[in-house]
Amino acid sequence: MPLPSPSIPASQVTGTARATLRALLAIVLFTYVAQNMLNASIAPLARALGLREWIVGLAVSLAALTVASLSQFWGRRSIAWGRRRVLLSALTLAMIAGCLFAAAVGLRSAGLLGAGAAAVAVVTARGPFFGGAVAAIPPTGQALIAEMTPDERARVRGMSAFAGAVQLSILIGSVVSSALGAWSILAPVYATPAFVAIALLIGLLWIPHDGSRPPSGGQAPPSSPAGVGPTGAPATRAAALPPRVSWRDPRLLPWIGSGLGMFFSAGVVQIIVGFIVQDRLGLAPERAVSLTALMLLANAAGAMLMQLVAVPRLGWPPRRLIRIGLAIALVALVALALAPALPIMIISTLFLGAAMGLVGPGFTAGGSLSVTAVEQGGVAGILNATGAVTWVFAPVTATALYGWRPLAPFGLALAVLTASFTVAWTHPGLRGRSRRAPEA
Repeated sequence: MPLPSPSIPASQVTGTARATLRALLAIVLFTYVAQNMLNASIAPLARALGLREWIVGLAVSLAALTVASLSQFWGRRSIAWGRRRVLLSALTLAMIAGCLFAAAVGLRSAGLLGAGAAAVAVVTARGPFFGGAVAAIPPTGQALIAEMTPDERARVRGMSAFAGAVQLSILIGSVVSSALGAWSILAPVYATPAFVAIALLIGLLWIPHDGSRPPSGGQAPPSSPAGVGPTGAPATRAAALPPRVSWRDPRLLPWIGSGLGMFFSAGVVQIIVGFIVQDRLGLAPERAVSLTALMLLANAAGAMLMQLVAVPRLGWPPRRLIRIGLAIALVALVALALAPALPIMIISTLFLGAAMGLVGPGFTAGGSLSVTAVEQGGVAGILNATGAVTWVFAPVTATALYGWRPLAPFGLALAVLTASFTVAWTHPGLRGRSRRAPEA
């Protein structure tokens, strides 16, 4: 399957920006395949290694906290430092983190590492180390797409294509994790740093060098952040960081409020799905890995179909994408909470993915269109951090509640999702329509 790419008129983007975007999409594919292999295997793997459920939640929550803290840092520096430097630094860190995680798991499975030391290593490697590295990729991609898409329809299509690449990687990661997990529960863990290494190699070979100047007398296009040339590379003369964007910015608050519930619910479901499959179906950890990957596969397939097929054809404005997506998510979440059998569980997660496939592009495009061009690096970080913030609380809360009562995490997710649904339909900031991004 070819990598998705935004449908952007050739007149709006030069060859360097196109080359950067193609390489970036390939990096997204391999990096998130690696991340999803860990996500699909970590719950049953923790039990197989004799680790408590809350260790899984803590690792993912710390990763999300790091993403939330560093997203705007990376987004602004992708413009000031250049995309190549940011991506290569991040991928190197991610590969080291993957190796550390694999080493800890291997030593624990061989009986050479105690449970406490293994838990610390797993949490550190999968949490702040891997999470902080991967945090660089979404804001870098979103800032690039914002630079290339000056109007609402193009922005929605571009953000949807980028999100579709992430979902495609989750789909592939689920398939690979399922296949490797059927052979050995440790195989997906050992494969993770190899996939990140491929992403790093792509970056080394195909991400263009930054620092080219605009043509003589040329000006950056209106949709480009300050200091970014029309080639998509930062102008040499502009090394200063672009301005920070505040979480309390009234232009962003309605988008953040309407998106939080979807991201929180997705975090709850994805982190406990391995436990749900194992407990409701009475499976051993080794068998649960394959079916957990199948559930994540259904979720990713629903999101990918929406982002790559439905959203570009529907042509809906961001606020409508969010409203319809949240309505679908409410129904699907209730169905999953009550699902007694695997087919119903799979269908429910498929529709949850479809809901995310509508909400995600609407959220990123709407937030991006609400600020000026010079703020795109900062807002890309804020938008990426919004989803990460929900993952700070969702995994550790969901796993703790699940250990108390299996339905309790669903009740919490439903309450937060309902709050976002209310914001999406009632907030006055989501009643207008944006046609073009504000000028700097």
